[in-house]
Amino acid sequence: MKQIIYGIGGFDASKPNNNIVEEIDLPDPPQQPLPPVGALAALLAVEGVLTVTDAANAVGVTPQDLTNEALAWGAAAGLAT
Repeated sequence: MKQIIYGIGGFDASKPNNNIVEEIDLPDPPQQPLPPVGALAALLAVEGVLTVTDAANAVGVTPQDLTNEALAWGAAAGLAT
């Protein structure tokens, strides 16, 4: 995510660089855990009961959301040892 800071007067195409004085790259916010139904869908996909796409469609999230949830479980499991 990028934050753009303009000089006095804001965006102005007549000024150099459209009056941009600074561009800041912000880190992506951490993903929030899925609600219980999303976690169940991720579990069903991990166990092979459903495809990731079918599980994601069933609960209205993206396949990447389910993948991220499962990867977070893996990361958390590594912290517990």
